[in-house]
Amino acid sequence: MRLNREVVVRRALALLNEVGLDGLTIRRLAQELGVQAPALYRHFASKDDLLRAMADAMFDAEMAVLDRPAPGADWAGWLADRSRAVRRALLSYRDGGRLREHMHEPADQWPGLELLLQMMEEAGFGVEDAMSAVFALGGHILGSVIAEQEARSLDRPSGQDVRIDPRRFPRLARVATLRTRGCDFEREFEYGLEVFIRGLRSMLSESA
Repeated sequence: MRLNREVVVRRALALLNEVGLDGLTIRRLAQELGVQAPALYRHFASKDDLLRAMADAMFDAEMAVLDRPAPGADWAGWLADRSRAVRRALLSYRDGGRLREHMHEPADQWPGLELLLQMMEEAGFGVEDAMSAVFALGGHILGSVIAEQEARSLDRPSGQDVRIDPRRFPRLARVATLRTRGCDFEREFEYGLEVFIRGLRSMLSESA
C-alpha cells in the first residue's frame, strides 16, 4: 500500500479503537502499516501533528452535513442538531473526547465558529453572549463524552459501588439506587442540552 496522510490517519483511527489513546504510538502504528517509524515522519512532523489530523478526520462524516443551515432554519434547532453531531463524532472512536483536545490550532475552528455566531447574531444575540453560549455548550458536550468514555473503559455502571444510608440521605439513596442500573448518558446529555437551549431562548426573550 502506498503511504499518504489519508492512509496513515485512517489506520491510526482504527488502531485507536483497538488500543486507546494511551496505547497509540508511532512505533506501533508503523508496525501496523508494515513500515519503519521514520517513514511516518515524512507525512507528519510529530505525534501531535498526527493526532491533530486524526481529530480533524474524526469530525468529517458527521459535520459535513451541517456545514450550513437550511434557509430560514431555527437557530436553536440547528444548534441542537450540531451539538448532537459533535457528540456522535466524539463517541465514534475510542477516547474521542480526549483526542478532541489535540485540535490545538484555533484557525481550524474559525469557519464553524463564525457560522455559529452569525446564526445567533441574526437571531438577536449580542456577539459576546453568543460566544459565551457556544463555549459553554462545547464544554457540556466534551465533558459528557469524556465522562461516558471513561465509564465505559472501567466497564461498570456509574454509581455501582455507591453505598448511602437511606435514613440520613433518602433522596441521595434513591438516586444511587437508580444509578446501579447504569447511567443513561444520552438522556443526561439531552437533558443538559435542553437546559441550555431553553435558557438561551429565555435570555433572547428577555432582551427583546
